[in-house]
Amino acid sequence: MSVIPAITSAAKKISGKPMAVAAKALGAATVASVVYDAHINGRERAYSLDEVNSADRYMNQYKNYMTMEKPSATVAKLKKAWFNTQQNFSYYHFLDRTKGYFSGVGKTITENLPLIGLSALALKFKGIGKIAGGLLALNGIKTFAYDVMGIGNRKTERHY
Repeated sequence: MSVIPAITSAAKKISGKPMAVAAKALGAATVASVVYDAHINGRERAYSLDEVNSADRYMNQYKNYMTMEKPSATVAKLKKAWFNTQQNFSYYHFLDRTKGYFSGVGKTITENLPLIGLSALALKFKGIGKIAGGLLALNGIKTFAYDVMGIGNRKTERHY
C-alpha cells in the first residue's frame, strides 16, 4: 500500500473531528515527551552513577596499591601492573552506566504513569479519548504556567 492513499484515507476519517484529532495529537505529544525525558534522565543518571562508583573504586584500588604487609619489589611491581589494568578496565563503566540508564528511565516512566495512561486512552478511544485529551491539555497548561512561566512558584527570599 502506498503512503499517499494511506494518508488520504486517514485524513478523510478524521476530517470534521477536531476534538478527536486534538486529543490524539496531545496523546502522541505526551508519549513523545515522556520517552524523551526518560532517555535524557537515564543518560544523566548513567553518567552520574558511573562517576560516583568510579571514584569509590579508584580510591579502594589506590589504597590496595599503596599498602603492603611486607616490603617486596616483586609484589610492588605486580600491584602496579594490577592497578594499571584495573584503571583501564571498561567493564565496570559499562555495568555502571547500564544500571544507571535503566534506573533513570524506570524512575521517569514510573513518575509519568498517569500521563502515559491518559495518552493511551486519548490515542485508542473516541469518547473517553476526548476527555483524556482534555485532561492532557489541562496538564500541559499547568506545566507551562507553573514550570515554564513560574506562575504559582514560591519566590525565594533574598537575605542581604
